[in-house]
Amino acid sequence: MALTEWISERLQHRPDIIAQRIEQEHFVCTIFYLMDAIDLEMLQTHVLRPMMRSFSGNVEQLLSSIYQTRTFFPTTYFIKHTPEESLDGLLCGHALLCISGQTAGILFPFASPAKRDISVSENEKTIRGPKESFVEDIWTNLSLIRQRIKSENLVIEQFIIGSESHTIVMLLYMKGHDNGELVNTLRVKLQNIQTERVPGSSFIEEVLDDRLSSPFPKMLNTERPDVVVSSLFEGRVAILTDGTPNNLIAPATLLAFMQSAEDYYQRYFFSSWIRILRYFFFGVSLILPSAYVAITTYHPEMLPYNMLISLAASRDIVPFPAILEALMMEIAFEVMREAGQRIPTTMGQTISIVGAIVIGDAAVQAGIVSAPMVIIVALTGISSFVVPHFSLTLTIRFLRFALLMISAMFGLLGLLIGVFLIYIHLLSLDSFGTPYLSPLIPYKSEGMKDAVGRFPWTFWLRKK
Repeated sequence: MALTEWISERLQHRPDIIAQRIEQEHFVCTIFYLMDAIDLEMLQTHVLRPMMRSFSGNVEQLLSSIYQTRTFFPTTYFIKHTPEESLDGLLCGHALLCISGQTAGILFPFASPAKRDISVSENEKTIRGPKESFVEDIWTNLSLIRQRIKSENLVIEQFIIGSESHTIVMLLYMKGHDNGELVNTLRVKLQNIQTERVPGSSFIEEVLDDRLSSPFPKMLNTERPDVVVSSLFEGRVAILTDGTPNNLIAPATLLAFMQSAEDYYQRYFFSSWIRILRYFFFGVSLILPSAYVAITTYHPEMLPYNMLISLAASRDIVPFPAILEALMMEIAFEVMREAGQRIPTTMGQTISIVGAIVIGDAAVQAGIVSAPMVIIVALTGISSFVVPHFSLTLTIRFLRFALLMISAMFGLLGLLIGVFLIYIHLLSLDSFGTPYLSPLIPYKSEGMKDAVGRFPWTFWLRKK
């Protein structure tokens, strides 16, 4: 069966397929393309006009210049010798030219997919840093990276994943940065993915994770090109996925999730001070409610006498134990946080803030919860927003409930056991061969320049 008939039969139920037939005395061809998916001006200029001018010439000479010498069309084109390859190219947004009597298809890369403009990063904002963020188009994202790395050492490997979606996934790394084993591992895993579609970068992240039982993320996801570029120069590997603005970086350590892009655009002592505060409030958001429940339930003697009297007075009319009170407030806070994310932007922040104030004050006035518990939960929630990366924030929110339960059962001893178990779990974790607590455990002096604080840039330049 000729290619034209084969394509027409396979796509006869697709109303978005345009078939433009061009017929002359000795020459017939058909151009297929997806509606609103290609640049029609490019098609008109570089394909239709040259062909209309050459219909009166020798057909054999015309076919020879198309297939053999490749000098006929004044643009780049690809010849596909199987119908399946031609069909795949057409569905990817290319224009397909089928010449009557010929089995090979000619693909023109005139795809013009719908995409949004580059905008300011919504989730990783900076004051002094660049404002660009990734978009859903992988070629635009790759362009943003190439603008910052003008080196032949940038290696880009492309994979097509998904038998139905044909999603483009790219593996990026810098040659000569001692990352060969990591690159080989990720390459093999990407090649072995068998699926019909790739919903997004989160799918790739979960498939590549060898330890799904851990709540801690193993790959850093970011929508900032400068973060990807910095990671590439540090010897890490980036994975770009078509259709999503969030791209992946591996390996990722716990300290990497505590670093913000803003740290590298401010003076080093300001960045170091803010980062230390970030670590402190990371601990606060994790253990503060559990410590409050444990102390007020089992160890009230640890509190100063005046504070103890104040807490006892505030809880005098509350009919619930501290653990139930804490669980109610934590769940209510989580509900308001989720509702604030789902409500339209123009009213979401106002409704969430007003709702929190009204509900919190009404709950205290009604004697359902105590005022100190409202303060503890509010401080905990605010502290969790200090963590720069949302994936680690989700981990904290999950572990907070586990620590609450064990603290309610065993007091401070249970809290210490819970924290110790989390620490043991972190020691056992690694991200593609890199210890999760590196460079602290195992200790690496070179990595300490950008660990708890950030050393001045002059320390980095001295090495070079």
